[in-house]
Amino acid sequence: MLILSAADIKGLEELAVESGVSMETLMENAGGETARFICAETDVAGKRAVILGGKGNNGGDGFVIARLLSKAGAEVTVVLAQGAPTGALAKQAYDKMTKGISIVTARGAEQAVDEADILVDAVFGFGFRGALPETVAALLRRANASHALRFAVDLPSGVECDTGAADPSSFRADYTVSFTARKAAHTVYPGAAFAGKTVVRSVGIPREFLEMLPHETASVALSDVKPLFAPRRRDSHKGSFGRLLMICGSVGMAGACIMAARAALRGGVGLLELAVPHALYPVVAPCIPEAVFTLYEPDETLEARLETALARADACVVGCGLGTATYAARVLETVLRAARCPLVLDADALNLLAAAPDRLMDVRVPVTVTPHPGEMARLTGKDVAAVQSDRLQAAKEFTARYHVITVLKGAGTVIAEPKGDVRVNTTGNPGMARGGSGDVLAGLLASLAA
Repeated sequence: MLILSAADIKGLEELAVESGVSMETLMENAGGETARFICAETDVAGKRAVILGGKGNNGGDGFVIARLLSKAGAEVTVVLAQGAPTGALAKQAYDKMTKGISIVTARGAEQAVDEADILVDAVFGFGFRGALPETVAALLRRANASHALRFAVDLPSGVECDTGAADPSSFRADYTVSFTARKAAHTVYPGAAFAGKTVVRSVGIPREFLEMLPHETASVALSDVKPLFAPRRRDSHKGSFGRLLMICGSVGMAGACIMAARAALRGGVGLLELAVPHALYPVVAPCIPEAVFTLYEPDETLEARLETALARADACVVGCGLGTATYAARVLETVLRAARCPLVLDADALNLLAAAPDRLMDVRVPVTVTPHPGEMARLTGKDVAAVQSDRLQAAKEFTARYHVITVLKGAGTVIAEPKGDVRVNTTGNPGMARGGSGDVLAGLLASLAA
């Protein structure tokens, strides 16, 4: 499912207007679709519905929703979160609201918010940036403390459309009704945590405009992935599915190697070769009986042994539990220099690389890096907060600079590739938040590469 930016949405709206669809119609459709969704989720008749309205077009959507919920039998209160509407369309929608709708200011909204059964956030839209004004922030904090069912119009107020950055007081929706397509804030954290369940509704922008729009960012769906896995031929053999070299593990970190290796085998690789220190062989070999082994010591033969193993490989993964000792740095240097197959660099390979990431520019094979936010911070010289404030941009910038595939791990993993395409993986759950998940991912990626 494609993910659109604020600029994309503005461009589509302009095209729609040029084709004869008025902005008033788009606003009526946006409010109508949201009101219909609310009515489908809960019986609004006799319920107390509070609309938090801004002064621009998002507020205008809210005023349309207020009119329609009142018509459906709800007891509606509109909170002018920023005072009277200032946009022409918002004023028009405000003037259309019927009698029987109560109007209060943000400072007089406490009782209405506290007693609400339904809360609709229509304060800020996709143009929001930075920090919330304190008056609005206080209103949203009160709304978040309510027991009401909470709906956001297009985006939760306080969340930035293109980055997913979020003010701590942002509206916490149970549902967000997004118009036309998802935005980055619906899939990238922390913004996604405020959006709740996101649904997409059409507001009347012709479908052909959406199909014509060049875009680089999308979320990953099962339907995107399944075609990549063709059925295996019945006469296949182990040589049909690649040979993977895994250079992982160190004394005290054998588990990382074992988990990555088991994941690679589950991923379907035909032949698995493990390059580990001699001391690890008695620990790892009983756990991975399918593997063949290249054993090494941190001596002058290390490079030659690894080069021989690399020459046989269809793909190589390095880093899981490797450590950062001097010999580990020699391992990484050998791989970067001698590899003639796709590489997956994970964990300690990235920690070693952080001292001089420009070494990636000299590698002449496809490289995938799999940093978590802390590793990405070390690779880029930023702090973790800066990486997390715009995960899409962090991955895109690293990919553009070093011409690698970047897999920025975490909730809403971001995958950026050198041609400019970006994918956000919205699957997964908090049960994956444990040591070893990254090793499993690295083993699977490398298995598929082989």
